[in-house]
Amino acid sequence: MRRAACHNRFLQYGRPDLEGPLAQLVLERDGTFRVIAAGVCWHAGRGSWPGWPTNNANYHTIGIEAVSRGDGTDWTPTQLDAYKRGCAAILKRIGRSADDCVAHREYSAEGKIDPAGIDMDEFRRDVQALIHGEDAPMSAAEVTQIQDFITAFCGPIGSDVKDIREQLCGQSQRDTGQYAGWPQLGNRTVVDALADIYTRLERLEH
Repeated sequence: MRRAACHNRFLQYGRPDLEGPLAQLVLERDGTFRVIAAGVCWHAGRGSWPGWPTNNANYHTIGIEAVSRGDGTDWTPTQLDAYKRGCAAILKRIGRSADDCVAHREYSAEGKIDPAGIDMDEFRRDVQALIHGEDAPMSAAEVTQIQDFITAFCGPIGSDVKDIREQLCGQSQRDTGQYAGWPQLGNRTVVDALADIYTRLERLEH
């Protein structure tokens, strides 16, 4: 908490060679967005991007400072997901597309490298999907991670395929008279339980 507070004060008040605020938002590693300031912030520096004023992006863009070591190795899945959803929410609110979701390194003429380790073409595709109200598609690496997790947790898939299918596919696709579901989920399959949660959340939103 102390480290995060110091970082936020740095963004708010600046440094000896650059007066703050240095970004409107900070994205913590747990996916939390914190508002640092409203109005112009001094985050962009000199640079250019199609459709943006050269060397004058501070007055026309919203800066997000994402907490990271800066070498591209310590992004958390929660943080990356929040990064995309936050960008999508902002862009949708101001009526812009993911084309205006730009890395500092892409704009900068000063050799900036942030956000290190993020493929911005893939990032923009995910952001645009979220703007359209779709879930961001999983990358090949994310699919592999999920498959590896399932294998590690359940063991290699062999004769258990039918049981796994019955648990995942939902009530309408299960064979009649087969496994009814998990007792701790009210005898629902995983999919049925998730669908019930989703329905309840939709009711709360309305």
